[in-house]
Amino acid sequence: MKIRNIILLTLLVALFLGCAGREPTPGVTDSEILIGNIQDLSGPMKELGMALPHGSNLYFNYINGKGGIHGRKIKMVIEDHQYNPQKAVAAAKKLVEQNQVFCFYQVIGTSPCEALRPTLEEYEIPLIAPATQSGTMSDRSRRGWKYIFHTDTGYDKQANILVDYAYEQNGDAKVGVIYQDDDYGANVLKGIAEAEERHGITVQKEAYQRGATDFAGQVMNLLKGGTTHVIIGGVVREPIIVMKTAAAMSYAPQFLGISPTMDHRVVLGAGKEGEGFIVANFAQLYNSDAEGAKLYRELFENSGTDPKVMGMYNFYGFMTAMVLVEGLERAGKRLTRARLIRAMEGFKNWDGMGVFPGISYGPSDRAGTESVVLVANRGGTQQIISDWIE
Repeated sequence: MKIRNIILLTLLVALFLGCAGREPTPGVTDSEILIGNIQDLSGPMKELGMALPHGSNLYFNYINGKGGIHGRKIKMVIEDHQYNPQKAVAAAKKLVEQNQVFCFYQVIGTSPCEALRPTLEEYEIPLIAPATQSGTMSDRSRRGWKYIFHTDTGYDKQANILVDYAYEQNGDAKVGVIYQDDDYGANVLKGIAEAEERHGITVQKEAYQRGATDFAGQVMNLLKGGTTHVIIGGVVREPIIVMKTAAAMSYAPQFLGISPTMDHRVVLGAGKEGEGFIVANFAQLYNSDAEGAKLYRELFENSGTDPKVMGMYNFYGFMTAMVLVEGLERAGKRLTRARLIRAMEGFKNWDGMGVFPGISYGPSDRAGTESVVLVANRGGTQQIISDWIE
C-alpha cells in the first residue's frame, strides 16, 4: 500500500508540474473562446461593418446554444478601423495585448488585412476568413502567409473569368475595368493583365479613389473608348452610381462585377439601370436551397432582425463563421493557436452544408476556394446562370 501511494503521489506531482509549466492559451478559458474582429464601423463601408458581424453572431449564437465548442462559448470582440490600414494595425495590437484574443477573424478590407501581416507574425496569431477576396491573401511570398486562411476565390481569378466570359459572349468585345486604386484594385489588375496576355488584348483601365461618389469621368472615358463590357471592381455604392451614370449618358455596355458587388442592395439601388448586371460569386446565394443557406434564413427570421439586413454580406458573415467553428471543432479540447492552424490545414473539399464549392487547405495552401458562379440580375432578382467555373 505504501509503494502504491508513493507511485500515485509521483504521478500527481508530475501532472501538476506539467500543467504548471504549460503557458495558458490567450483568449481560451474553460468556458470561453475570445476572438477578435476588425470592421469598418464608421468609415466608407460602415454599412457592412454591421451586416458582417451580425451574420457571424447568428451562427456563433446557434453554436453556443448547442453547448459551444468542446464546452466553450464563442465571444467576438469588434474594433473599428474605418477602412484605414494604420488604424487596423492599432486595433489588432489592442485586441492582442489588452483583450487577449485567441485569433483574428473576418477583418474587412484588402489594404487593412495586408497591413496586419507583421502583426500576425509578431504574435503568431491566425487570421481566419479575412473579409476580402484578394488573391494576395494566399500568396506564400508575402509575410505572415501561414497565419492567414482565405475562404474566397481571388479578385485576380474572378477578373480572369469575367474577361473570358465577355469574349465567349462576343468575340469582338472590347473590355474595360473600373477599379478601386488600392490593394483591392491591384489584385483585380493582376487578373486583368493575365487575361490581356492570354487573349492578346488591351483592357481600358479607369481608376477611382476609395470613397468616391462621382464616376462621370471614368464612364465618359469608357464610352469614348467604345467598350462593350465593363468590369466593376467596387463594393455596393460604386456599381450603383456607375450604372446610373452610364444610363444618363445613354451608354449601355454589359456590366460585370467582382464579387463584392454581389449584394442585393446593388440590384435594388440600381433599379432598371442594373438589369442584366452579372457578378462573379464564390459561394451559393443566401436564398438558395443549400442546407447552410436554409439554416441561415431560419436563424435570421427567428432573430427578429430587420429583413433589410438579410443578404449577401450578412450571409458572408454567417458562412465564414461556419468555417471558423469547423476549425475550432477539429482543433480539439486542448485548444492552442498552433493546433488551430494544423486543424485548418486538414480541410479537404469541405463545403459547409453545400454553401461552398469545396474549401481545401494544406501546409502550403491557404487559398480556400478557386471557383465562382456567375449571378445575373434578371427582373430585379439575382439568378445563378452558370455552373462552378475555375
